[in-house]
Amino acid sequence: MLIADNLKMSQEEMGNTSSKGNQNKWLYENKWYKEDGLGYEALAEVFISKMLEKTNIGHFVSYRMETIERNGKKFYGCASENFMQPEDDRVISVERLFQSYFGISASKAVLEFESTEERVKFIVDGMEQITGLYNFGCYLKKIITIDTLFLNEDRHFNNIAVIQKKDGTFRECPVFDNGAALFSDVKGDYPLELSLEKCQERIKAKPFSLNFDEQLDACEALYGEFVFKAKFDRKDMERALAELSPNYPQEIIERVKNIMHFQIRKYSYLF
Repeated sequence: MLIADNLKMSQEEMGNTSSKGNQNKWLYENKWYKEDGLGYEALAEVFISKMLEKTNIGHFVSYRMETIERNGKKFYGCASENFMQPEDDRVISVERLFQSYFGISASKAVLEFESTEERVKFIVDGMEQITGLYNFGCYLKKIITIDTLFLNEDRHFNNIAVIQKKDGTFRECPVFDNGAALFSDVKGDYPLELSLEKCQERIKAKPFSLNFDEQLDACEALYGEFVFKAKFDRKDMERALAELSPNYPQEIIERVKNIMHFQIRKYSYLF
């Protein structure tokens, strides 16, 4: 259990609150801790990382459940190892790189292009020019595929990032920050009493289109050399959710189970 009373919430890029602005985060003893702010973000992080173990994604952040005590109250959250090794490495977002190198905002610049494919290619070409990572399109396709499958609505250009090493060269970040997936925001957009059909109607994708499928289709058309393959099944999902059930009401466990059953049917070609 993390006692957060005497810890300062990190203001570094990896420690900023999400775009919804309600998730407290700390770096302590080389581990990142994130506290549920809008609902069951930690469940989403832990569950998705367990499912990603049975895919060909390869490089992603693993999360585990954690209890956080703050001001005498206990909150659910999750913890992960700090992937910034050595300490001289730093995470730099797409947004910050575009502002630093081109003097423009990535999130605003993509709106100048009409098609989703053009938007994706613009970002990938820019990132390859800046970083020299000439497989960035495949890396981005991995992220967009995960977001589509697990319904992550919060993939803005501040949490798509690369790691810059001390010598100035770059490497890919492991995939991180999936807490806004699976309709986890029950205090705002997706209250538990809202049907999954209504949630599906309400959700909006990021960062290239408001539609998940349009983003995924664009990435597949442009960077088809990477083919995502998931090897988890319903038993794997139910086993992972059973492990999480002591931390969350059964209503939430059943909701996530139903979401994933629907998503597996819809995207059966990924399995």
